[in-house]
Amino acid sequence: MQRLLLACSLVFCACTDSNSTSEGAAFGAACTTASNTSTECASGVCTNSFDMIGHPVCSQQCTYGMNDGCPAGSTGTKMCNMKGYCKP
Repeated sequence: MQRLLLACSLVFCACTDSNSTSEGAAFGAACTTASNTSTECASGVCTNSFDMIGHPVCSQQCTYGMNDGCPAGSTGTKMCNMKGYCKP
């Protein structure tokens, strides 16, 4: 069920009009080049630190253990992983 929700959110995030690409993709959207200075993501963070997703995603940096600094992910919870990225 979680994979279905993630797949649907990625499809809907990928379907944006050409005017919004300058702003960058939203939290949890797929991106291609993992970097903390990504121009693909609105947050500037594209990470591949989530092995279960299988591709880089737009995220944001956080301090491990401080989940409140993260937006709610696909499961509705806020989580900062041990590598310092919010889980989409």
